[in-house]
Amino acid sequence: MRKPLVGKGGALLSGQAVRRQILSRATGAKRALFPHLRISPGRVLSSLLNNHNNEPLSPSTQYALYLAAKARNERLPILTLQACLLQRKDLAIDKRISAALATKDETYWKDVTNSLATRGFSKEDVDHWAWILSGEDGDARIERLVSTDKPKPIFLTMLLLRKTETIRKAESLSAIMRYISNHHMNLLPPADKHNADSPETSEVLLRSKTLDHRLMLTVTQCLLLIPRLIFHVQKTWPRSIVAVGHLLARYIKSIPYDGFAHSKGHYTDQCRVYNTVLSHLSLPATVQPLINMEFNWRAQRVLLHMSDNLDKPLVLNKASYRAIRRVLIGMQKTSQEKQVASRYAKSWPPYRLDFDGRDTKRTTEDDRSRSVKAGILMKESGYSDSEYDRALDALGGLNANSSPTIQTRSVPPTESKDDQEYLNTCSQWAMNVRTTRNAQEAWRAFKGFRTKPGVEPNFQVYTEMFLKLLARPADPSSGREVLPGDAREALPVQNANYSEYELARLNPPTLSELYTEMIGRGVKPTGYGLCSLVTNARSLQEGLQYLEDSGLDPAVVRSIGLFKLPAFDTVRKIPLRYFASYIELLCRLQPKRRHGERVSNPELLHIRHAMTLADLRLSGGTPFRLPWYSILRVLARPNTAVREGSAVENHLEALSLFMKNFKSAQRLVGIDAELFILLCRVIEKAASSRLRSKSHRNHIDSTPLPEAAELLRTLTQSFSRLTRHVPTPYAESFPAPNPQFISSFIYQHPLAPPHLHSYMRALACLGAKDDMVRLVIWMMDNHTHVDQEASRMSNRGPAMIAKTFCAFTGFAAPALDEHVQQELDRRMEKVRATGSSWRWPTPEEVDRYTSGDSRGMSDILRARILAGLIQGHFGDQKQVEAAAE
Repeated sequence: MRKPLVGKGGALLSGQAVRRQILSRATGAKRALFPHLRISPGRVLSSLLNNHNNEPLSPSTQYALYLAAKARNERLPILTLQACLLQRKDLAIDKRISAALATKDETYWKDVTNSLATRGFSKEDVDHWAWILSGEDGDARIERLVSTDKPKPIFLTMLLLRKTETIRKAESLSAIMRYISNHHMNLLPPADKHNADSPETSEVLLRSKTLDHRLMLTVTQCLLLIPRLIFHVQKTWPRSIVAVGHLLARYIKSIPYDGFAHSKGHYTDQCRVYNTVLSHLSLPATVQPLINMEFNWRAQRVLLHMSDNLDKPLVLNKASYRAIRRVLIGMQKTSQEKQVASRYAKSWPPYRLDFDGRDTKRTTEDDRSRSVKAGILMKESGYSDSEYDRALDALGGLNANSSPTIQTRSVPPTESKDDQEYLNTCSQWAMNVRTTRNAQEAWRAFKGFRTKPGVEPNFQVYTEMFLKLLARPADPSSGREVLPGDAREALPVQNANYSEYELARLNPPTLSELYTEMIGRGVKPTGYGLCSLVTNARSLQEGLQYLEDSGLDPAVVRSIGLFKLPAFDTVRKIPLRYFASYIELLCRLQPKRRHGERVSNPELLHIRHAMTLADLRLSGGTPFRLPWYSILRVLARPNTAVREGSAVENHLEALSLFMKNFKSAQRLVGIDAELFILLCRVIEKAASSRLRSKSHRNHIDSTPLPEAAELLRTLTQSFSRLTRHVPTPYAESFPAPNPQFISSFIYQHPLAPPHLHSYMRALACLGAKDDMVRLVIWMMDNHTHVDQEASRMSNRGPAMIAKTFCAFTGFAAPALDEHVQQELDRRMEKVRATGSSWRWPTPEEVDRYTSGDSRGMSDILRARILAGLIQGHFGDQKQVEAAAE
């Protein structure tokens, strides 16, 4: 049946409009009204949105825009694109586009208006959609999308979640998840036709009637949405991947989305979406992928639990099994896996040793890791394994010949498919090299695989060998237990009673020898391996040579050398990750202060050259963090030399350079936990250097640092931004499982105990006792969240919390008014009543904490505070109620 000729709000169209619509329907087929274009309208809109700075468009994009402007097409994306072109004055200058738009007469727009009315839209809606897309960035567009409660077409949501979009705020992702769940998904399960009188069925039917099913996500659209949404979540707000898992699990249960499970193929659709979600949930986070892998696993478990509770559990395909294995490989070892790792034999292969009678009763299957067990389940389900599966086996602790390898926590390699499938053999080879304990064992694995006929190493294999040669030896005096496979550090080589000839045969070549062999074979460095080589180069010339060997234009590479200033168009030809590795090399070569030795001026210029290149390459608005991390880390490093002169002058200059680059980084990429802790460290470094100097040690009322008030304002504002709650992505139609679950991602960049400890010390250096009180109150009010972050750090987390309280007690408690201390004691008792182990430190613990500072700053600062109390220079305390705000 034809849709009635009604306008928006159900009003009948005028007689002339009705005749026009009847004539259109009688003479024009659907293909004439909605013709297919040679270029997708979505792609053309994406090209328009990607034109961030109104740069000149490519000829192909201009031609596509011209075709879209000329088209007489009633498809919503085309109409929206034409509205965007009318609003873009810079594009209206193009004569062809202007002429094409001018051909749209009043009759055309009346037909468009009438056509929109039959679909429940109006010309004002199209203009509103164009206004949404005219936002300056992804965050602004999403804010406009959700500014009204009226549902919009699905193509707008797809556009705003395209992978080339820039979304920086967690609030934007939270808002668009709520919007999708409220307007594009019917998250209630299908109604039970056999129990039509039940309250659940009535609720489903009522909601189905209120939703516009034309705006509901179909299975095909959902399969397109899944990778886009997960991509942005893993890039901007990794912990919320669990909420994505809940959202999509509810969607799978709601299939079919029209309220009744009448389709014979709905189970197949559920399985398609289920396996697609599981596969994409293995995507690692852009920042700290291994640390955030815990949340990937939580999200996958949500899907697995949902399937188990269905009347007919969904079927896992081979890709899903592999996705689960990839996530498990990146997880921390369980207690059982740690026991196996601690019992590895020193020889190779590392068979497990029996330490006691319980070990002798354990079978080989008992020693398997979770990832290997998942691979066994895959084969038991009827799927055959391949070279890629054997690469995952190696990372899980099992070789292809069933001998053990070192279970290694890492990000697994990407699977090669179709005509590139042969590269999975090299992935298996590379993972055999990775799952060793030192360069000698890695070289044995490298040579052992090489004996296979017809197999030659590619750069992926060489990369793993290079990383083993570059790995630092494990430090047994560090006090932390390093199990094999937990870190890149090289464990000691066990030479047993080998002869000198045998040792010479087993020892690997040097990095330069292996690199020369690789280049001689015609293998070019690329990807992560190239970044590692450049970062760890012995000189700038060597790093630049690596970049030239990769195939980059030699003139472009030479233009970023020391004492050179390339043009922006030249430096942008270097891929960002290679550019970041070169910036890190410049920062690594920045000299340290050596007592009694002069540092040459060329060496001091490394950091300034890195800052110049970063400003040049990233000032256009590129949201790329790694170069800023490298620059700010070296400036916050304790002994970095940036100028000649005294230590105080050097550290104050480092602080000045840091603040300049910190403001640039904050403007381009925003504040995060890493930038915050570096800010705390550089303030403490500069303040402690000044406090230790003879000219300031005895001046109690002197300012700890120049522009201390501005530094304190920047520091406290950064903390406020980081501790601002992100609105929950859950909605009324999509409730959260429980409040404790939400606490794991209420912050976009959570602060762990080391950040809180560094912040406390930086505040103490600036004499900000009121802000120290505020920090303690915040910790007590959010003790559940702080304890969760501490538990992810094993024993180090609770120890850092104790150190934070020691810093507060040593540096601020002596100056607190009695009623303030009583209020803090009351709050501490309230925290302890929840079962927490928190407590105030004893005087002996505070003394050990201050005397344990190797730089001696803690004792000087504490003595300065106590002396200030005696002389009355400490100032008045504010009320604790004001501190708690």
